[in-house]
Amino acid sequence: MSYGTLYGVGVGPGDPDLLTVKAVRIIGQVPIIAVPVATLDGDSYAHAIAAALLNPSQHVEKLHFPMLCDKQQRITKRREAAQQVATHLKAGQDVAFLTEGDPLLHSTFGYLLEHLPSDIPIEIVPGITSMLGAAADYKQSLVMGDERLAILPATFEEISALSQILAAFDTVVLLKIHNVLDTVLSLLGDLQLLDQAVVVERASHPEGRVFTDVTTLHGEQLHYLSLMIIYSRRCSE
Repeated sequence: MSYGTLYGVGVGPGDPDLLTVKAVRIIGQVPIIAVPVATLDGDSYAHAIAAALLNPSQHVEKLHFPMLCDKQQRITKRREAAQQVATHLKAGQDVAFLTEGDPLLHSTFGYLLEHLPSDIPIEIVPGITSMLGAAADYKQSLVMGDERLAILPATFEEISALSQILAAFDTVVLLKIHNVLDTVLSLLGDLQLLDQAVVVERASHPEGRVFTDVTTLHGEQLHYLSLMIIYSRRCSE
């Protein structure tokens, strides 16, 4: 069987101008554009970033990746999404799966790969990650020299474990901070790190915001594409 090629295309953190030349080329020529959505009637942020590059002859296929508590239900939906993509690939059609940021860093593209036949041709097009977009908005390096960087989802485990990570790494990036913002702010207050943290909402987006005084964010409802950078061991000059 001659499969089409699956392209995992990172479209960056939000600004369409940050797409790579290769990403622009592939998005413009692939007949099937697959985009992940949390609800079937919802929008895809990755689709919105790349929308101006698409033409009427291309088919946009939504892949349903619902946010469910039940693990088995999540796996079932991922298999269904993989089957949607596999149907096009088996027909010899190339498919570009668009994902914000990079396809291999906290991306639904990884879930897709788990449930596709191993002999399908796959090409990865890296994208600029949200943390790099956020650092650019803040105009500060994430790490320098021999400093160490930790990247983790803000809800990774008991928040108390974050204290140990902050003590072990020079810079910590917490992705998707919106649901646990107040809890993290309280912890940073206890550790006297509030003045060494910054929150970036919708990095690189025209409506994005940078909060250098995070104490003003108690009780605020941020966009789900928000992250926090904590310079936990960097001494101020």
